[in-house]
Amino acid sequence: MNSSSHHRPLKNLLAFRLFLVTLLLGALILLEFIWPHEQPTSVPVPLYSFIILTYLLNIFYIISLPKVVKVERFIQQQLLVDATLIAGLLYLTGGFYSLFFPLFYFIILGGTLYLKRQHTITLLFYCTFLYLLIIFTHIFNPLQNFLPLPQLVSSNRRIVSELFFNLTPFYLTAFILRFIAKERLDTRKRLVKTTRDLKQSKDLNKHIIASIDSGLITTNHKLTINSINLAGSAILGLSKDLVFNSDLQEIIPNLQPAKIKQGRQRQEISYKTPDNEQLILGFSFAPLMKSRAHNIGWILIFQDLTELKKIESRLQDARKMAAIGRLSAGIAHEIRNPLASISGSIELLAKDLLLEDETHQRLLQIVLKESTRLDHLISDFLGFSRLDDKEQTDTDLISLLKDMVFLFRSQCPNTKFSEEYHGDSFIIKANPEQVEQIFWNLVQNSLEAMNNQGEIKIASFVDSQSALESDKPRNEEREEITITLCDDGPGIDEKIAEEIFEPFFTTKASGTGLGLYITFQLTQVNNGHIHLEKRQDNQPGTCARVCFLGNPKKE
Repeated sequence: MNSSSHHRPLKNLLAFRLFLVTLLLGALILLEFIWPHEQPTSVPVPLYSFIILTYLLNIFYIISLPKVVKVERFIQQQLLVDATLIAGLLYLTGGFYSLFFPLFYFIILGGTLYLKRQHTITLLFYCTFLYLLIIFTHIFNPLQNFLPLPQLVSSNRRIVSELFFNLTPFYLTAFILRFIAKERLDTRKRLVKTTRDLKQSKDLNKHIIASIDSGLITTNHKLTINSINLAGSAILGLSKDLVFNSDLQEIIPNLQPAKIKQGRQRQEISYKTPDNEQLILGFSFAPLMKSRAHNIGWILIFQDLTELKKIESRLQDARKMAAIGRLSAGIAHEIRNPLASISGSIELLAKDLLLEDETHQRLLQIVLKESTRLDHLISDFLGFSRLDDKEQTDTDLISLLKDMVFLFRSQCPNTKFSEEYHGDSFIIKANPEQVEQIFWNLVQNSLEAMNNQGEIKIASFVDSQSALESDKPRNEEREEITITLCDDGPGIDEKIAEEIFEPFFTTKASGTGLGLYITFQLTQVNNGHIHLEKRQDNQPGTCARVCFLGNPKKE
């Protein structure tokens, strides 16, 4: 509870007291103005003193207000002082015959509103004691010479009856006010509890809607958007302020209103974000019901299915490729054996033919060359069909690259190989044969692009802030190594860069389109990723980037 609400009862009490005293002061001034000195008396002077004293007490209460800690006790003290002041007012205005006795009702009203039951009873008895004390002063008045009081009537019966008719309503009023105050307090408690429960329920609903990953939009009957959650705003790439009170068709043009109004339908649409990103969104619709028979609008729940559709597409491609792979493996096995027999027979025939028979020799060489090409083609198909995981061991990537480059240097004397590694060793968890096949295929592609003449630069660098590290345990530190393999050939066309790893996609007249696809698959199998792009150093050629995670380093 803040300070303002904590002191509110005190402020109300001070304001009401000031109102009563000001009203009394105004009435006295008005009477003095209308009937001045009609009956000379000394009463108005003490009465004005009483009013001034009350104002001074209020000023004191106001000054003390910020320092009050126990509010109820402070209120009780004020009410006791007020009761004493009212008794003084009765004494000044006729004692037992004063018209101001009803002011005691306000004391009891304040007690029932702001004090506990036992404190209210104490206050009630104190007011009764003061009233009886006023009656006693008619019998023994120590200030009779200054403030004389009228003599009580001679009939004791009349005194008792007037006393009864004054105190009985007083006690009945106290009882009724206490009952009303108790009901009011109970009602307030129930109201506070209901308000708190309602707020908690409302906050819970807000948190649930804000926490779900799916987008949620509500509209009225005219399909005007009246709410959207954070996830929905993020998916659409639009702010809440822009979406609010907008027509649904303007925000999501491809939605079909007829399907929405049919209710409980599903729909998949294409959606273009303000950043020109193309998404596939899946929507489901349901009526927004205020009651069982009162439909006030529609609820739209939607998800971004773009990545899911890509995964489904890749899965379908993988299934097709698996089927083709099995078919390729069967055909390759059936062709390779007869091909080996044909190649062997041709080689024997070539030895038996006379060297002078150039035409036959040339034809035989063509047959042998094409047989070799066909054997390479079969090898590609077999490699395509054997992409299953193999045993992965600790593999020194730098050492593997150095050995491979040494072999290429001996086989390709017209090609310059330059190497720049970050260190002498980097251990990854992978299958060494498959990793070697990855870089072997990449170097072969570079050599073919340069016609075996040019320069191939191989370099490595390590990044400890890898994007692949998100799945690692917190107690492990892993580094990512990136191998760059750049040639100075004609370079890759940006239009085909995204399709270059697709199966059977090739830019070569006699290629199978399986080499880079196999390279891509082998990289994935060994927990890496690969990317081809134009060189960034303002030189012609293509640069391949292959990344692998190093072994974990335990803390």
